[in-house]
Amino acid sequence: MRLNHSVLIDAVNPVEAPRAAWRKLAAKYRADLKIIECICVDQAIHRRRIDARIRNIEGMAEIDWARVEQRRAEYEAWTDARLTLDTSAEPADRLLAEAIRYLA
Repeated sequence: MRLNHSVLIDAVNPVEAPRAAWRKLAAKYRADLKIIECICVDQAIHRRRIDARIRNIEGMAEIDWARVEQRRAEYEAWTDARLTLDTSAEPADRLLAEAIRYLA
């Protein structure tokens, strides 16, 4: 950001504290902060995705459905302007096109 480059952050931010840090960082560098929230409304699809996912990240345990439900219970609703994409409702190419339009 210091070099005036765009930055993309792929992160789960279910509570306000990390969101505030992203806002502060954007303000520090006078950068636009555009948020895209990806959700999966269809719980059956979401669970199948979680059960089938293998990330193989050394030192990081795989996330199971119980952890997803726990995180959902802790979730704080966003108040920022954002684009919300339901990944269970549209094919990936349409979601990507919508995200690109939003960021343009």
